[in-house]
Amino acid sequence: MATFSSLTLEQQFEEACMSDVEECRQLGYNPSYFLQMLGEHGAVETARRLILQERVPDGFSTLWELHRLDLTLEACVHDNPQFHALFDAQTLAACDARLASVGYI
Repeated sequence: MATFSSLTLEQQFEEACMSDVEECRQLGYNPSYFLQMLGEHGAVETARRLILQERVPDGFSTLWELHRLDLTLEACVHDNPQFHALFDAQTLAACDARLASVGYI
């Protein structure tokens, strides 16, 4: 198994996403649509699509209801500045706006 430091930034982001998925499953929530998108588009493109979506994604709403916004894709991007390089300014701004709208930041 590769060490975290030997992974590309994109791979590190995917690992972080999958770690959050595992924690979601422990809470009884299986983010199946997110996992389907990951398989089709990869982690970075999935994040970009969901973050830029005008309508709040169902997974975000579910995690809000569970009081676990820290497990949202948006929090993964926001809370880990090393991942900011993977996204353009518009995506980062949309990410922060969504988190701010629910009082996370």
